[in-house]
Amino acid sequence: MERPFAVIRSRAHVRRAGLQPAFILFAHVRLLLIPFFIFALLLPATPVRAATSIWLPTPVGERWKIIQGYGCGTHNSWDRFALDLVSADGKTYGAPARAAADGSVVVWEARSGTIILSHGDTFYTQYTHLASAAVRVGDNVKRGGVVGTVGDRGTAGNPHLHFHAYTSSSAWGRDKKTVPLSFAEGYEFPETRGCSQHQGETVVAGETSGVALSGVRFSSEAQPNQWYNRDISIAFQGQGMARGFSASWDSEPAGDSPASGADQPGLAQLAARGEGLHTLYVRGWDANGQQSLTSYGPIGYDATAPNPAASVETQTVAANDAGAIINWNAAQDAASGIAGYKVYIGPDANGMADWFVPTNAASSPLAPGNHTLRVQPIDYAGNSAAWVTVGIVVAK
Repeated sequence: MERPFAVIRSRAHVRRAGLQPAFILFAHVRLLLIPFFIFALLLPATPVRAATSIWLPTPVGERWKIIQGYGCGTHNSWDRFALDLVSADGKTYGAPARAAADGSVVVWEARSGTIILSHGDTFYTQYTHLASAAVRVGDNVKRGGVVGTVGDRGTAGNPHLHFHAYTSSSAWGRDKKTVPLSFAEGYEFPETRGCSQHQGETVVAGETSGVALSGVRFSSEAQPNQWYNRDISIAFQGQGMARGFSASWDSEPAGDSPASGADQPGLAQLAARGEGLHTLYVRGWDANGQQSLTSYGPIGYDATAPNPAASVETQTVAANDAGAIINWNAAQDAASGIAGYKVYIGPDANGMADWFVPTNAASSPLAPGNHTLRVQPIDYAGNSAAWVTVGIVVAK
């Protein structure tokens, strides 16, 4: 005979009559919590991430160029993911620097021209080398509001905007950690390894998210403003080349149509242009057919050794005079120029030494007697001329 439900419930109540109320509650709830514990264990760890949305800190509609990117130079410590920006078309000094997101001013450091904004949830943005501040500590600023003007404080003679975003327990916390940058305009700057990542890319700040062109990234052993005496590859890629690209040395490529398809490798050889100081220009067509123009350089190529210095007349100096100056005619180099000379002064007619001086003059106390003066010119690309005797020095 089937037992009534009321009887079954009554007997169950009798069996639990001796339990404490709190334990009874736990017995009911713990079974409900088990699925939630399992789900939490399966969730991935929350990654470090930036604010919901940050925007370029540069003037709206203007092209600004990255002159130093991630991972080397002055961006090789906790601020690894920093960008240095200059105007590509106009004036850098005095240009407005804009808040990358809504926030409050927590730091103004006049010596380096640094403003730091707090955006909540341990997230900060930093703007450095400013010539002046347009806000004060404690002010609240809206995204796009002017926080100061770009200058060269802390980097005299080199005006640019240093920008990075970071997480930290406080503005000056020891746990500061920069994050790779991603801007609402549509620019992505991931970690790609290598030195000065994203250097040479051009960005344009906008008022609407997602409308800016994706950039072109360069990768090369050759670094701008350096000279090299061997051929080096410069690779470039990015969504800004989704429909193709055109590349040329020392002049902007035409903008009528891509010279190369998206399936062709973006690669240029330094030696192809010949000796001299060169800049590589890349014009890309993105998936929407819009164009972007970026550049990399200048980079120097010089594979020719300098012309040796011509010989000079015999020179006479005072013996044992530490201030005596010994001169010789300067060597010549048509490309990178003369970086300096290795110098030998002594009795050996074929002598050589590692003593290096940056100009065609040296100072050394000499014992009485005749001394052979020999030099080896070296250019900025590292090419060396042969050792040559340039004169006799008589110490009396």
